[in-house]
Amino acid sequence: MIFSQKRELVLASKSPRRKEYLQRYGLIFTVQDAQIKEHAIENESPIRFVVRMAQEKAFAIKDLVSEGCVILAADTIVVIDGKILGKPTSKDNAITMLTELNGRTHEVTTAYAIYDCREGHILQNSCTTKVSFLSLQPNLIIQYAEELEGLDKAGAYSIQGLGTFLIRSIEGSYNNVVGLPIEMVVQDFLKHGFIS
Repeated sequence: MIFSQKRELVLASKSPRRKEYLQRYGLIFTVQDAQIKEHAIENESPIRFVVRMAQEKAFAIKDLVSEGCVILAADTIVVIDGKILGKPTSKDNAITMLTELNGRTHEVTTAYAIYDCREGHILQNSCTTKVSFLSLQPNLIIQYAEELEGLDKAGAYSIQGLGTFLIRSIEGSYNNVVGLPIEMVVQDFLKHGFIS
């Protein structure tokens, strides 16, 4: 194990990608899914929305965990033309999203919140990556959507799965696009003494 863990850690997410990132570094944690309503407030910018979602997820479970723990909560959005693309509601909705992204550059932003239950202090951070799609024939978009891989992912694609063939280039953190900029999270954990 690379790091020595100093505090009990709770992940406020059922995301398998986020769990895998923490497991990769040998961190021991429990999962407590945060049940919140993910709706933007009128005139709320995408960055304010995603930061608020991460914070609300942390706060939603703070009374369900032990006093000495540290909560990690995160939320990821895909943004194009200033519009948030969430998780698709159906295969047809996925096709619509992928068609909108096809041949264009969009932004993926993950905001995360680290809540120290002992001190009652919350640390918030975010990361944005530019992702450019190749220009693909409509039949390939449909074929990918039919794999159903992207139904549980913002923007309807998985950069680490079959969806890698959609991508021309990325500018910024790959981990962020997967769902958690773990390199930033680890630095924040180290800075605040949660790990060493």
